[in-house]
Amino acid sequence: MWTYTANLVRELSPGVKRFIATESLFGIASGIFALILNLHLLDLGFSNDDIGRITSLGALTIGLASLPAGIAVRRIGRKTMLVAGMLLAFLALALFGVATSLAAITAAQLIWSLGITAVVNSEIQLIFQYCRTKKEETSAYSLLFAMFTFFTGVGTWLGGYLPQWLPGHTTVYQYAFFVAGACLGLSGILRGLLLPSTHARAEATAGAETASPASAAPAAPKPKKRRATAFLLALSLLVFSSGFAYGLLSPFLNVILKFRYAMADGTISGLLALSGFFFFLGSIVMPYAVERWGSRRTFVFLFLYNAAIVALMAAAMPAAAFAVLLLLRGTGFTMLNNLTDSECMSAVAEADRNLFAGLRTVSRSVGNTIASYGAGIILAGNHYSLPFLLTAAAVLAGYAVYAWFVQGMLDRRPEGQT
Repeated sequence: MWTYTANLVRELSPGVKRFIATESLFGIASGIFALILNLHLLDLGFSNDDIGRITSLGALTIGLASLPAGIAVRRIGRKTMLVAGMLLAFLALALFGVATSLAAITAAQLIWSLGITAVVNSEIQLIFQYCRTKKEETSAYSLLFAMFTFFTGVGTWLGGYLPQWLPGHTTVYQYAFFVAGACLGLSGILRGLLLPSTHARAEATAGAETASPASAAPAAPKPKKRRATAFLLALSLLVFSSGFAYGLLSPFLNVILKFRYAMADGTISGLLALSGFFFFLGSIVMPYAVERWGSRRTFVFLFLYNAAIVALMAAAMPAAAFAVLLLLRGTGFTMLNNLTDSECMSAVAEADRNLFAGLRTVSRSVGNTIASYGAGIILAGNHYSLPFLLTAAAVLAGYAVYAWFVQGMLDRRPEGQT
């Protein structure tokens, strides 16, 4: 498998390699931020219910801003949108570091959400734009997420120790926000300088047409508008279920570990960092699994695997057993999310990808918002097992959406549609 992965990396387009390389700093910043935000808010005196509302507000903002962002990206370009979003998120991290009131924290959350909206509505289309083939799209997405998750683990580990090395004034986590902001800002600057503004597949097509214009195949007819709209809505429904399953659990794992198992911050960061390494393994394994089993069998296995693992995590057990299940969940959850995102975006025609990026982000954000708000209320009542059971149910609901609506459409999709 490692030889297979090395060959994938070697065959990547230059723009894809630069994109993936600069993902490392973004991952470190995201890992630090994900670990310290809830703990910082708790130290400032906010309740679990407050944290749930702040988290759901962020997801709601992303959802509301995504369709306008999808329109804006057509005007200003994917690369410009990506870099602007990363720099906006950098400003948000700086504000988180100095904010102490609910109003200031809310403003920082809104700015962060707008920055992330710009990123998620441009990054996948942009890296796919640098790809030469559909196969490279799947490989590029998996390797990008592998880089992100590996360095998110590094950032998570750092997030557990930066408060000890650089204790802040408002809370011990204050200066860690500034470190995360520096990493994110540098990543945005590097992408602005290093990423090309070319379209690899368009150049390859143009070169082929120049070499042999008479032999160019006629363009495939576009699917009927109604069928294309139904296809996009079905994919968006699948993404909604993914966002709902994520929002119930993932934003609150540090809180659950802190209060369910009374873990120290350093132990939490170490476990979540190790979990990030298992995310990395899932990202590396995913394209290999799809090539070996096909997307349909991989989807079915991952849905059932994730539902079973997360249901087991609801049971009372020692912290060590829970940690093992958390790591196993990390691999499967990452594989399922990566497969969902890459297959959905790759299935959409290039002309519709900006639109679908907006629909995808809205769908995921709405699901995430509803789930995060509900999870905050559940955790405020100290019900630490219920989010796992609800997540298992959400994963099974996602499988039903895939089996009933999406799978058949993917099977009937004309070859070369993308």
